Amino acid sequence: MTKFDVLDETGDHDSLREQIVDILLRVAPLAKTTTALDLPDRVVFRIVSVETARSAMTAHMAHLVRTYRELVPGWKRPFITLFSIPLLALFHRRSAVRTEFLVMGATHTVPETGESETQFVPDALEHTGILTDDKHLTSVVIHELVHQMQNAQSRNRANWTENKAMTLLHSGGINFVEEGHAYWADQAITKALYGNAVDVRSAPKSEEYKKHAGKGQKIDVHGVGLLLVESAINTVGTQKLNTVWNDHRLLPRRNEVAEAVTGIKADEPDQPKLWAARLERASFTEAGERSSFD
Repeated sequence: MTKFDVLDETGDHDSLREQIVDILLRVAPLAKTTTALDLPDRVVFRIVSVETARSAMTAHMAHLVRTYRELVPGWKRPFITLFSIPLLALFHRRSAVRTEFLVMGATHTVPETGESETQFVPDALEHTGILTDDKHLTSVVIHELVHQMQNAQSRNRANWTENKAMTLLHSGGINFVEEGHAYWADQAITKALYGNAVDVRSAPKSEEYKKHAGKGQKIDVHGVGLLLVESAINTVGTQKLNTVWNDHRLLPRRNEVAEAVTGIKADEPDQPKLWAARLERASFTEAGERSSFD
């Protein structure tokens, strides 16, 4: 049985904590049936300050760099160490704006425990408009809960990185799958709950949010990922889609992502076909036929 721990570490947002608890208890069974993924043994949501979230984001990136360093040949490690110093400094500087104004929720793995956790910053929830409507908060909680479910299934990406270490730092198709899948799930579940899917991008944003949003962002990861995941589910179903969490060879390739990027720019978004078709071919293995990852 899954244990839900929702912690208010600010000491000032107990009503928000209670809202999140109520939402989790209501949506967790729906998340399991919708995605066909198991819930983790423990689900953790933390309400934290900007400073705590910023430090956690930097620590998570530092952990990824250290893990990557241990996976590559020894001669490369000094270069990675040298490269990581300015990288982490830049990441820490930029994370201040993200944690205070832009990030609706952040889910990552805690190195010490190996468990996933989600962090909410009340300031950011205000700036992103999430607290203006319980439906918006419900959508974000579902989205981040699904990320924790994904992490449990992929063993916090270990199923991919053990054979392809570079995915730790250059995640490529991983981001599109994880974000598109969580977006697909929160849309499906909120539609079941309210009759219409809730899109948090329509929540009223603050002027500070508008000032910082979109800088440096070239691709709509959520929208492109949604097209990929919807096409895959329509072709092979949720059970077959879930094989991707166990095998890095099934992650979307560059040309498959590019097809979805092109598709989303159309007046009427075109469903991409390449990744879904490859998943369908790879699924032959379960039927005892020839396996194909090409």
